[in-house]
Amino acid sequence: MALTTLALLMTGMWAMILAAAAFLVIFVAPLETYIYLFGPRGGRLTISAVQAVIAILIVVALALALNRLKGIYLRRKLQE
Repeated sequence: MALTTLALLMTGMWAMILAAAAFLVIFVAPLETYIYLFGPRGGRLTISAVQAVIAILIVVALALALNRLKGIYLRRKLQE
């Protein structure tokens, strides 16, 4: 049972990491293309800054979510 919960924790963590990476690759990386399709409103520096801010926010959200998942796992382990 203990190895099963640990395997579920690891699977959940990897799924969250892969989902965040997929979001960054699919939606944030081609952001420049989307902006040019709907009209150029800023230069390359502005687009890069927006991409960087979005990437930083995603990484921070991922770290907080992984920390919460770790806390849930540790609480369960301490209750056993």
